[in-house]
Amino acid sequence: MRVSNRFLYYQLVKDIGTNTEKLFKLNNQISSGRRIDRPSDDPLGLSQVLIYRSELNSFNQFEKTIDRANGWMSRTDSILSDVDNLLGRATELAVQQASSTSTEATREGAAEEIEEIRAMVVGLANSKYADKYMFGGTRTQTAPFLDMKVSDWQADVNEIAAVAPGAPADADRYINQTDNHIYQYDGTAAAWVDQGAPAEGTAVIVHNEDGMYIFNDGAWVPQYRGNDSTFSIKIGKGDTVETNIPGDEVFMNGAGDIIQTLLNLEKALRDNDQQGISDALPEIDDASKVVNNNLAKIGATMNRLEQTKSILERAAVDTEESTSMIEDLDYAEALTSLQNQQTIYEATLKSASLITGLSLLDYV
Repeated sequence: MRVSNRFLYYQLVKDIGTNTEKLFKLNNQISSGRRIDRPSDDPLGLSQVLIYRSELNSFNQFEKTIDRANGWMSRTDSILSDVDNLLGRATELAVQQASSTSTEATREGAAEEIEEIRAMVVGLANSKYADKYMFGGTRTQTAPFLDMKVSDWQADVNEIAAVAPGAPADADRYINQTDNHIYQYDGTAAAWVDQGAPAEGTAVIVHNEDGMYIFNDGAWVPQYRGNDSTFSIKIGKGDTVETNIPGDEVFMNGAGDIIQTLLNLEKALRDNDQQGISDALPEIDDASKVVNNNLAKIGATMNRLEQTKSILERAAVDTEESTSMIEDLDYAEALTSLQNQQTIYEATLKSASLITGLSLLDYV
């Protein structure tokens, strides 16, 4: 095979360039600590690394979500613990004032404290976490509970309706949806009597709605303005957990209505009603049980969040190790390769200098 000088020089330059490129690549790997810099270095390995990185990102996101949920749940736990303490104080006052030795004056003083306790409970029920009300269900931008005064609490009404109910009994009451007035039936005159326009803050229990309604900003609205919906967060690829407790489940639960119980106790105290005060004691106990049941539920959820976070942290460590095994450089092997390549490079340069230095004049 005839080798021209031009081809000879071309091949020499190409060999030197190839060796230089290998040296450059090894140097970059040692500098970065990574074996794979681009897809062509290890297409299969890079594909697996990208999968692992995606998993790591999801683990990190789930951990952040769990941290936010833990903050919300921890705040809920603190609020309900405070409510339980307030109910404990209400029990003490009820026990004291149920005694026959208590007087109208002492009961009036206790009523003032119960009013403050109720106001604090309503304030806690309207707590926010960041910019969201915590106990309004999924209605997080409106304060879920309205407060009221016992002095504004009027007799119950049967229903809220556009027309008067049929077959009424004497003293039956209803709220007319058209003018918002309360009407009371006079059995003697066989007629509904308009009780006039309600004052702001007027409160009544509406039987067919099974709850307290308050006249607020020109309309009758339920005391609880949230809903009974919950929202969930993802803490894993196929794992979700509910983080909120609707306010009606905690503060107006049929098994123990905290706000109504405190209203009943305050009214009994102001009316100097010894029997009413005694009747409030089991109601307070029921309300406290509701709080403690929800505290247990919160504790179980927080334990689940902590356990899930621990699992995610271990999974992240394992995934990082798997990524490192594929992507990270074996320094001992790389340095050995670099030394070998340097030797080859130097030999190539020496060989090239010898070949290119030859001339016919050397043999004249």
